[in-house]
Amino acid sequence: MTYPGWRTNIIIFTGLIAIVGSYFYIQTRQASLEFSKHSQQHSEVLAAVVELNIRNALLSRSGLEDVVAHSLINSSRFIHSLNAIEPFASAELTAFAGKSGLAGVKVISERTGVASVSGPPGWLPGESCPDSAGLERIDDGQLYLYSFFAEIKNDAEIEQDEEYEDKQEQSCVQVALAADKIDDIIKKISVERLLTMFNDLHDIAYVRLVDSNKQRNEQTVDQAGVAVTETIISMGSQQLIVALKTDRLGKRREQIYMEFILFISLLIFYGALSSWWLYRIQCHGLQQTATFERKLARQHEDAALGRAAATITHELRNPLNAIGMGLQRLQIESQSLEQDQQELIVSMRDSLGRTNAIITRLKQYSDSFTVDAQPVNVSNLLSTIITLYDEQCIEQEVVIEFDKQQDVSIAGDKVLLGQLFENILKNSIEAQPKGGFVRISIGQDRDNCLIEIVNNGFMLTSEESRLLFEPYFTSKSKGTGLGLVISKKIVDAHHGSLDWFVDPVREEDEQILGRKIHFQISLPVAGCGRLI
Repeated sequence: MTYPGWRTNIIIFTGLIAIVGSYFYIQTRQASLEFSKHSQQHSEVLAAVVELNIRNALLSRSGLEDVVAHSLINSSRFIHSLNAIEPFASAELTAFAGKSGLAGVKVISERTGVASVSGPPGWLPGESCPDSAGLERIDDGQLYLYSFFAEIKNDAEIEQDEEYEDKQEQSCVQVALAADKIDDIIKKISVERLLTMFNDLHDIAYVRLVDSNKQRNEQTVDQAGVAVTETIISMGSQQLIVALKTDRLGKRREQIYMEFILFISLLIFYGALSSWWLYRIQCHGLQQTATFERKLARQHEDAALGRAAATITHELRNPLNAIGMGLQRLQIESQSLEQDQQELIVSMRDSLGRTNAIITRLKQYSDSFTVDAQPVNVSNLLSTIITLYDEQCIEQEVVIEFDKQQDVSIAGDKVLLGQLFENILKNSIEAQPKGGFVRISIGQDRDNCLIEIVNNGFMLTSEESRLLFEPYFTSKSKGTGLGLVISKKIVDAHHGSLDWFVDPVREEDEQILGRKIHFQISLPVAGCGRLI
């Protein structure tokens, strides 16, 4: 399956984020303009409603005052008519005021010779009519007072004395109504109360009546810092200002921003995750390709080496055997030879043996192993191999510590396993020419037999240690570099594992020439069980 490259994926997601951001910006701007337009229209409608209510409040107050005035006019005319028939006494006026719900009545008439008649007595000071008729508010007495004037001609006196022809008698009636109830009504329908009521509404920032001549700056925010939309309506000498809160726009904009940030964050996260995933897939693919190429190159190398080994074995084994037989015959018949000639023959036979061993190892490396699986006691096999190197260990002062926790039997090829253990044991001893130790332990973990071989002769650098299991790498002057590689092939042929690690260097170990290297071999028990 083919996946897009991680760089391509990043480019795609970057473009997608840019498109989403542009779309979000356009949509947010359009929404802001639409909301602002809607807020302005709402403010204008609300201002018209407020204006209508204010005008109704003013008309209601004026109408209430007219009703009060007409009521008092009618009462004063009625009192004047009755007083013209028969003048009122103070007690009568008091009773009339109580029945009519008036605060007081006062009649002033020059014709009766009585300065004034008041009921209840003394409710209104003064003994003469006011300068003008009409309704007025007396704050000291908390009264609405209406003064009614009537002009009366005295016909009898006019007939007796013509000089009274133009003389007119003036009388007035003053009636009053308590202002508390009317004030409560006026307060309820007052503009101030109406403005307070509108100011308490949730979406209204403020409603104000200001003078038209007063200079002011248009506000975009109220005292609390909330954005507002103002609408101004002229009302005579005053201006009505209605400001509508637009904080919903801000809240909606913040919500859109949060949704956008969340979406972009998820997009970035998914883009980064998918790019990382694609990067890992590509790296894994490249690694698999490199591994496959290495395996293919190794197979080609092994094939070529196999053909070369077969040719070398076929072409060189016979001459080497002939040379070996000749050297053996010379050694048998060397009694007549001098000492240095005999030593030369021995040296030539040793060299011939090493050459034959190299050819044998080369053939083993190039060939695949066929495992003849039989029960093999690991402890006995290791003990036999250790015995072969007792003399060399004594010469090099190498101590072998063999600790077998369990006596384990596995299904394997005894010859190949013997070669495996001998290769590692021989390398461990040869790595310590000036003395040291080799520690061998055997254990079992579930279905695997665990063998660990530790020695203190690791002298390689970090660069050299990476080549430890590479073919032809060796630190010995006479080594072939194939011993550990063949050991690894033997373990793989038994479906096991061969691992190794080196103890880290401690500060107190800086003067020590060698470090401990651990070879850990795991071989499947394969149902053979433990030998007790």
